[in-house]
Amino acid sequence: MSVIDEDIRREVIAEIYRQVDELDWDGMSPRERSECYVRWIDDPLVGGKLRRFIERDRVRVWIKDGPIKELPRARHGIGSYAPFAVSRYPDMEEIARQAIGADWRADPGTVDVKPNRCLVRGPSTDVLMIWGPATKLADLVWAAINARVDGGAEPVIVVTSSQGTRLSEGEKHRHVLLSNVVGVDLRHITLRLARL
Repeated sequence: MSVIDEDIRREVIAEIYRQVDELDWDGMSPRERSECYVRWIDDPLVGGKLRRFIERDRVRVWIKDGPIKELPRARHGIGSYAPFAVSRYPDMEEIARQAIGADWRADPGTVDVKPNRCLVRGPSTDVLMIWGPATKLADLVWAAINARVDGGAEPVIVVTSSQGTRLSEGEKHRHVLLSNVVGVDLRHITLRLARL
């Protein structure tokens, strides 16, 4: 089949993100999310539009590997899906202030992804802030190890939790112990999702 028409693609992404926001996607179980994928296949505003360009059995994969995979970055205002986000987490500047300090400024020209990271400029030095949820801790630690090997700014890992989710003190302690093994500072913060 042909490539998805750009206007249709944009309409479908916007609709998925609108529904995700209404559904409280972050609070849903894997089973509940799976049920959403099934509904989206037959939803005239999602699968109905996509099936004009891709096979029915590819709709779920397209949604999961595209809009849903990019949702966390879009909610941080990063990437090509960012304009479609209905709600946003605090931007990298606010994350830097919350995690590192009020005198620190994120440099938007240094943003990279997978995992999210950027330089944060402080009063006397810079750090490489690497941030994401606890489910991505291995990726955050690996990025910090690579940053150490590559040289440059000292890495700082920021484990983010969405408001309404909570890490136990035991989980937080374990994260700190793991980061200590590689000699990298780790901090925990809570992010509040705000509707645009």
